[in-house]
This record gives sequence, C-alpha cells and structure tokens, in this order.
Amino acid sequence: MRFNEDYSALEKDSLGNWYHRLKYKSIGKKAYVSFGGDFRVQYLLMDNEGWNPDLRDDDGFMLTRWLLHADLHLSGNVRVYAELQSALANSRDILLPVEENPLKLHQLFIDYQPFSEIAITFRLGRQEVSYGSTRLISLRDSPNTRRSFDGIKAIYNGGDIKTDMFYLHAVVDKVGIFDDTSSPDLRLWGIFSDMATAKKELHFNFYYLGFYNNNALFYDGAGMEKRHTLAARIFKDRGSWWYDLEGGYQFGSIDSRSISAWSIALATSYHFKSIKYTPEIGIKADLISGDKDNMDNSQQTLNTMFGPGAYFGMAAAIAPSNLMDIHPNVKLFLSEKTMFACDYAFLWRYSTGEGIYRPNMTPFFERNDASSRYIGSQVSGVFSYRANKHVSLLMGMSWFDSGAYLKEVSTGENIVFGFVVAQFKF
Repeated sequence: MRFNEDYSALEKDSLGNWYHRLKYKSIGKKAYVSFGGDFRVQYLLMDNEGWNPDLRDDDGFMLTRWLLHADLHLSGNVRVYAELQSALANSRDILLPVEENPLKLHQLFIDYQPFSEIAITFRLGRQEVSYGSTRLISLRDSPNTRRSFDGIKAIYNGGDIKTDMFYLHAVVDKVGIFDDTSSPDLRLWGIFSDMATAKKELHFNFYYLGFYNNNALFYDGAGMEKRHTLAARIFKDRGSWWYDLEGGYQFGSIDSRSISAWSIALATSYHFKSIKYTPEIGIKADLISGDKDNMDNSQQTLNTMFGPGAYFGMAAAIAPSNLMDIHPNVKLFLSEKTMFACDYAFLWRYSTGEGIYRPNMTPFFERNDASSRYIGSQVSGVFSYRANKHVSLLMGMSWFDSGAYLKEVSTGENIVFGFVVAQFKF
C-alpha cells in the first residue's frame, strides 16, 4: 500500500535528483507533498475459463491499470492522501468491474494525529484495507481493479504493537467513469492487532471482524447475512525457516439460519542458502469448512468476505471456502534479480453437502448433487525478474487438471492459462 511510504528523510537532501524532488517537495515548515504511481500491463491467455469449453480463448486479452497518487502533509499531524485508478480490459467480450473500471477515485482520506505523546492516528475517507495473511481482507490486486472502502479507522502504532479499529462500507466497482458508490448493504467493522517480539522475528495477530451483507447468496439460499469472525495467527518471516499458522471461527446468522464455520491454514518453507540457486522448498495446506446439509437451519460455510481475487492461482478462480488443499512448492533464486517459482496444488471439497464458490462468494455451479470430493489439481510455474526498484516483469503458465467433482457438475474441461506482466512504479 503506497500510502505507507515515508519520504520525509529527503527533507535534508539538497542534491536530490528529479525523482527525489518528485517524492519530496517542501511547501512549508513540516509540510511537503509527494507524488507517485504505477502502471501495469498484463497479457493473458486462458482456454476453458471456469472449466467451460464455450469460453475458449484463441488470441488472449490485455489488462492495463494506472494508479496515480498525491500525498500532502500539511503539518506534522495532518495529512491528505488521494489516488486515482484507471483499469481497462481490452478484447474482453463481457466487461466485469474487477477488470474494467475506466476512471475512479480510488482513495481520498485525511489522517489526523491529535496527540504528540501518543502514537494514534484517526483516518477518515476512502482507503485501501488489507490485514493478516489477506485470506479475508485483501487489496484484490488480481485480476485488475483494486478494492477500497469508505469509513473511519483509528490506528495505534506502539512499535512492537500495532492495532487498528475500523468501521467501513465497501466501495462497489462499476464499469463507468467516477460512478463507484459506497454500499450501505456491504459493511465491515472490527479490530486487528499485530504484536511482534523484540527482534521482529515472530509475529502474533489477533482480530475480530464484523460483516454485514444485505444480499448474501449461498448454495442453501439467499438472505441478509450478519457474520462475526474471531481469529489468531502466528508467523515467522525471517531466517532460513519460515512458517505461518492461522485459524479462525465464524458465527452469526443468514436470515433464520445460524452460522458455525471455521478454517485452519498452514504454510511453511525452508531456504537452503548454501546450495546453488538457494532453493526454498515449502508446503501449504488448508482445512476450510463447508455446509453439511442445504436443507437444515444451520450453515457451516466459511465466508472469505473480501478475499483476494486469485487465492489458488488465477487459472482456478475459486474462493477458499468448503475446501481441503495441499500445495508443495519450490522457489529457485537464479540470480539477485531473477526467481522461478513452481507450485502444485491439490484441491478437494471439505463437505459434499455443497459446491465451490467464486472469489466474490457466489455459488460457482447451479448443481449441488455431486458425490465426489476431488476438485482437481493445478501446476503453475512463474519466472519473475526485478530489474530495479521501479521495473518488474513476470511470465508464467498454469494447467488445471479437472477432477471427478468438476466432471460431475460441468463438462470438466481442463484450464490452460498463460500470462506476461510488466509493471513500472515511481
């Protein structure tokens, strides 16, 4: 999130180049303005999107996105941040707001720090929000249009302890110019706390999330959803051995149906720094509850709410709900600037009582009478090249081999997906 960048250290840079002058322009005592942005272009080729042979793609399509921001610090305790976003989908027959949104006011908020002795900031306005491992609250950087919210947040930064309290309305993306609206029917509130050990090697996250959706839709029917999430996470992201363990429980109601859902996620890897190409070998696994019976008065479906658009890779665009999965993976650091990553994911339904969900948490298929658990497997490979702090390139391919479940509820065509991405940040 670009608003976390701090260029105040350039105040004493009297010999700064044009880029430094762009990132820091003094306009008074303790007042300055900073400008920045990024441009991303993606070429994507996908056959049998959504396991549907009618969506065969012969020549691919292109997604482009501009983000331009201005960060105005009026004093040591007042700040205004603004950002425009333009996302375009070329050669797409059906335009979706997550891919096409020609021009929108993506962020506009004001920060106010009322106390010099207490590290607390109040933020009001339109803003990006991302927490924890981003399984439930994410920026949605894929496929094209990033997500934002309207609301208020209190931010405490006490060094080793950082805590946010917030009340937000989701911004609904639309395929038009400056037509996005704050939704009264889609709300999020809660508290998120990150606690770190003295050397920052070990982190603990504890959080509560409240969620309201006036128009929720699940396999067992539609209704007004009021959901609460309690979760905890522990992760280590330094040294040769890395791990991330997260678990959560959800409760509440959907009309007259009660909610009781849960998830456990584990990711771990080891970096062999003394071997050629310093390989990093890891494994990820998830257990995510699903509804046992569509005809009863309770529901066990985990709602990912505002999760990422491509949690299991862009080829298999499904939400992490009603799933069991395991992902062995490896990374090879071919040079200081080049890396190759390979991931092999195996996916099953946790409960045969319901199907799988799209990333926006709507049912993927109309049929819900399949008996098979096995969804399929996906192998993916990605080359990444970071030329410098401004330019990065990605190239990759995925193949999804449809399992017995997909062949029961659809034609079960295998998905082939390839992409090339170039991004420039300043």
